Amino acid sequence: MANARLIDADDRKRKIPMRVLVLGMCRTGTSSIAEALTKLGYNPHHMTSVMADRSQIPLWHEAANVTFLPDSERPTHLRGLPPYGRAEFDKLLGDYDAVTDLPSALFWKQLIEAYPDAKVVLTNRKYEDWERSMNTSIWMMLQWKLTTFIRTFNLTPMAPMVRMVHTFFKVHNGNHYKPPESKAAYERHYDNIRNFVPKERLLEFGPQFTWEPLCEFLEHKVPEEPYPRLNDSKMMRVRLDDGYKMMSMFVLLKVVLPGAAVAGLAAASYLCRDSIWDYVMKFRRG
Repeated sequence: MANARLIDADDRKRKIPMRVLVLGMCRTGTSSIAEALTKLGYNPHHMTSVMADRSQIPLWHEAANVTFLPDSERPTHLRGLPPYGRAEFDKLLGDYDAVTDLPSALFWKQLIEAYPDAKVVLTNRKYEDWERSMNTSIWMMLQWKLTTFIRTFNLTPMAPMVRMVHTFFKVHNGNHYKPPESKAAYERHYDNIRNFVPKERLLEFGPQFTWEPLCEFLEHKVPEEPYPRLNDSKMMRVRLDDGYKMMSMFVLLKVVLPGAAVAGLAAASYLCRDSIWDYVMKFRRG
């Protein structure tokens, strides 16, 4: 039987039109603009949406594999399968009328082509500030030796998320987390979008974030409350610390201790082999 994509068994359809594509990279004010869009009446998709609904993880991971990676770099069961397009994104994002953060930023070209009527917002910040933020959050997690072990051997409930994010950055920057490769990838992401989107459809937003340019671009009245400024660095660090503890405990309880017990039993059996053999022979003789 021929391989099939997971998304092909999904029968969801789009429920509301896609209106806004926020395609700046993660850690560029994407949490704040998600909150801002919510206050303006949109229902934005964000990486937190994936974390809250983990059934999305295998679909987004599949999307990255079949859309960006050559067959030789894909899992065997995904080789030869077609990339995601409008029909697939309608299934994944059918309940949302806006997107921001990863995974969507990775699929910037596919989403722009799929939703030609949606306006595009490009959140931005200075590369050096972005790199500093990434190295104390997502990139730090991806480079932990424990995380690499978990990802390689597909251990713990965290493994699917870690494997997905690792693939995202394989696509984005080849899993290079320092200049010049990481900086070139970051700048290429923004230059590609600027060159691809007509100027009248694009808003460059940041590093100073206020309601006025966003509301003017989206044709909304400016709210009376201040523009949301969510600094989720502390919360992300708490999540990373909790995740590290959970992965450590899983490996200790499910891998290290059982392995030590088996090794200890094997060593004891070897050292006592003569006594064990004598006992076996006496038992057989009755």
